[in-house]
Amino acid sequence: MRPIDDNDEVSETAASSVTHVPSAAGAEERFRTLVENIPGVTTYLDRVIVDDPGHSIPLYISPQIERMLGYPLSAWLDESELWLQILHPDDRDRLVAADEEARREMKAMSEEYRLMHRDGHVVWVSERSAVVRDVSTDTLYWQGVMVDITKRKLAEEALAASELKFRSLFDAAAIGVFTLGLDGRIIQANPTIEWLGRYEAGELSDVPIADLIDPEDDETIEGLAELCAGHRDRCRTQHRFRRKDGSFMWCRSVITLVRDADVRPLYAMGMLEDVSDRKLAEDELTHRAVHDALTGLPNRQLLMDRLGVALARAQREPLVGVTVVFIDLDDFKVVNDTFGHPVGDELLVEVGRRLSSAVRPADTVARYGGDEFVVIAVGDATGPEEARALAERLARELKTGFDIGDREVACTASLGVALCTDATVRPEDLIREADTAMYRAKWEGRDRVELSNRGRVNEPASGLLDERVAR
Repeated sequence: MRPIDDNDEVSETAASSVTHVPSAAGAEERFRTLVENIPGVTTYLDRVIVDDPGHSIPLYISPQIERMLGYPLSAWLDESELWLQILHPDDRDRLVAADEEARREMKAMSEEYRLMHRDGHVVWVSERSAVVRDVSTDTLYWQGVMVDITKRKLAEEALAASELKFRSLFDAAAIGVFTLGLDGRIIQANPTIEWLGRYEAGELSDVPIADLIDPEDDETIEGLAELCAGHRDRCRTQHRFRRKDGSFMWCRSVITLVRDADVRPLYAMGMLEDVSDRKLAEDELTHRAVHDALTGLPNRQLLMDRLGVALARAQREPLVGVTVVFIDLDDFKVVNDTFGHPVGDELLVEVGRRLSSAVRPADTVARYGGDEFVVIAVGDATGPEEARALAERLARELKTGFDIGDREVACTASLGVALCTDATVRPEDLIREADTAMYRAKWEGRDRVELSNRGRVNEPASGLLDERVAR
């Protein structure tokens, strides 16, 4: 038998206790009391055959060997080489070579290996042995200690298996997985993240995660900073992730802080999922909810929301004015009846395009319903003449014929204009006022612009509205 490890203090104590053969009965008794009561540790002593150093005569082995490997003491003290017989097959060649080298050069040896217990199970041992000389007789001895390290090896194997399983999941995961240092830099990123971001293998290592997030996403960046500082344990966020080419994709990330047994932060573990398609679908649904399906213009719901925002701004800033132009196409029913509804639909689309091209980007053109459109213009406070000029410009845009298919379709409109002269006016009041003015234009002969009468903002023109219902 040979070497040790795993419990160096115990091993060194046991080994140093046999640096010479005890000559006194008291010393031998103390030696036995010491070495034979150390759990899981077996001590042995062999005498070296000077003329044949490749062999030795077993003199002593402590009784722990029976509990360790199941064989009686007598089996270890004969010359049957039991140690060689119970070596694990996978360790045999290595240990035999190491034993031969140590004996040949008379040098210390330290190895970890497996032995087969008498009942068939595997026992891991750490053995350390050395050649010592008895100064009184000049006799050479092999002395050594074997420590049962099976539990440690099983724990190491379990840990290795766990790490292998983690690595397999890390590398093969269909979503991005990454580890993040407390300095905010990526430690490792799995192949999925690299593929999603078009990065080369290992290219994301040591990259600050903040560099991969939209700089305008303050909430996500602040959340990650708090997590890395140990102020929070989890960060859930939806954000944009920068690809290698500088473009962004939408992601959902869950990042968890990993702490040690003393609750001190170690690192963070994150999962990243590409939700670009889902985000696109959500944005599309949101867009459809507040936009007209035919023309793509804001619908009535979005119109009222934007008008409310504009009026709130006008209330805060007295120099800001809001103008609403209500537009109704003249004789649109004739177009449908003459050319068919597909042509009528295309005309509505083209009207929306012309109106949009005739206003500023900050203004709003909305389809209010049917053949009715509304324009909201927000800017410096203006008077009735400027508001009329805006409406007349819009009317001229519509008078030029529309080329639809293989035909030209003519179109005029009646327009009503309302100005925000009262900071407390409600959106629905201003719309109703412009609508009433538009019906006055209809009443006066169509293809014209009429300004509202602010005195009637809360008094709808019943006759005009009755005519609208009848139409």
